[in-house]
Amino acid sequence: MHSFISPENNMVIFFVVVGAAAFGIYSEHKKWFGKLSGILVTMISMSLLAMIGIVPVASNSAVHVDVYDMVFTYFIPISIPLLLFSSNLLKIIKESGKLLLAYILGAIGIVLGCFLAFSLIHLGPDSGKTAGVIAATLIGGSVNFIASAEALHFSTNPLFTATIAVDNFVSNLYTLFLFLTPSLLFLSRFFVKPKKENQIATNEGSDKKKYPMTMERIAVAVFIAALIAGSGNLIAPYLQSFFKTDLNLSILIITVLAVLAANIFPKLLKPLEDTAFSIGLWMMYVFLAVIGAATNIQQIFSIGPAVLGFYLTIMVFHFLFLLALAKLFKLDVYEVVISSAANIMGPSVAAPMAASMGQKKLVTPGILVGILGYVIGTFVGVSIALFLS
Repeated sequence: MHSFISPENNMVIFFVVVGAAAFGIYSEHKKWFGKLSGILVTMISMSLLAMIGIVPVASNSAVHVDVYDMVFTYFIPISIPLLLFSSNLLKIIKESGKLLLAYILGAIGIVLGCFLAFSLIHLGPDSGKTAGVIAATLIGGSVNFIASAEALHFSTNPLFTATIAVDNFVSNLYTLFLFLTPSLLFLSRFFVKPKKENQIATNEGSDKKKYPMTMERIAVAVFIAALIAGSGNLIAPYLQSFFKTDLNLSILIITVLAVLAANIFPKLLKPLEDTAFSIGLWMMYVFLAVIGAATNIQQIFSIGPAVLGFYLTIMVFHFLFLLALAKLFKLDVYEVVISSAANIMGPSVAAPMAASMGQKKLVTPGILVGILGYVIGTFVGVSIALFLS
């Protein structure tokens, strides 16, 4: 099906993508949709535009869209350093303790859920490989989906595009559920009380020096982020050949370099923190608009409910597993939903989710545990596939 806006019409597609991001941000600021997050408004509006054929579907491998490629290539590598300007390593080790624990519990829940789904639902002759790829993407993200699919030669499987479509659709629905979770009062008994120290202090006192956004700060912040992203992309191929891995290590290296910069030059980056965070968050919204455009509901209905059932079984088990252990490990509702978002959707959703829920202290740990998913997701997924095949 051809979209109303041609895939080659770059400027118009870019206008729609940044428009969806602006609509999401503005709607959250104005509280148009109540508690519904701007991220979800952005993703849902883009997925609707893709579904009704206004813009090209991002998950359609037969259609090449330069704007989507540009967002995937540049926005995430540059936005991660921008969001990490305020990261202090000692603080991260201290503060991400609970989130790291919640993330690991969530990953265990996904692995167990994968075995449960495999025992209940048959996905055809290559069901072991399909299960491995699904586990990889739910522990890490779409990076792991592609990496594990290549490693397992799953990209030639007829279920490949259908699995991408289901993955985007179910992940978006699950993200919506995570945003609603803190307001579901009947679940509150499973969590400890939300921790005050994770919230943005509304009145940090007049002694805190204000650093307003200026042209100079925008220029320097974007330059430093681009320098870190460029350095990460330069170093990655050498490390990949050294470790003999096909996994794209650039995002991981960019994160390490950004954290190093924040710890070696804290005084230099302090005046840039607020400016960098705002730009980084906007770039994340634009990225999530493109993710929204990858939701193809028609394709999901055409390939039967088996893959959908497989995903839902894993996700329900994963959430119930976290819910059952939350009180035991003294986790609050925000730690559970942000770590779960880092599992299912990766750091690009966990970070803005933490920010929009007012859990500013969980933004950096959210990114870091999500990046940990990039590292372990493919390994875990391939191991499951080899075990089940």
